[in-house]
Amino acid sequence: MKIFIIILLLFFIGCSSDRQIVKEDKVEVPVKENASDIKLGWADEDTYTVRIISKDLDGAIDSARHKILQDIVRVRMLNDSRFTDISKISGEFEKPLKQGTVLKSQQVSGGLEIYYQIRDQGLKKKFERK
Repeated sequence: MKIFIIILLLFFIGCSSDRQIVKEDKVEVPVKENASDIKLGWADEDTYTVRIISKDLDGAIDSARHKILQDIVRVRMLNDSRFTDISKISGEFEKPLKQGTVLKSQQVSGGLEIYYQIRDQGLKKKFERK
């Protein structure tokens, strides 16, 4: 029953229309086009990668950053952490999110597909913070 409530809560958080995503000034994000064998999720304890499809590069990067924040909230909720406020989490992970890298980008039928990776010392432990 508890897992059902958590899943339902995550669904409502993801679908809420009153989210405030702060748009940043145009930030140049390096693109590494020759990335091969990209592993989604955890590559190691300090590296996390997501895949996003969006209409353009800026939208894809914003969506990737938001997906990472949602993943952090999900992990913390499953771990019964008391640190699950997405606005506070976005401040906590501001540096790695801004310094993220687009490993690969390619045009697909739905728009532009990117693989976005963040790195930080002890990133996995920060994700699982209780």
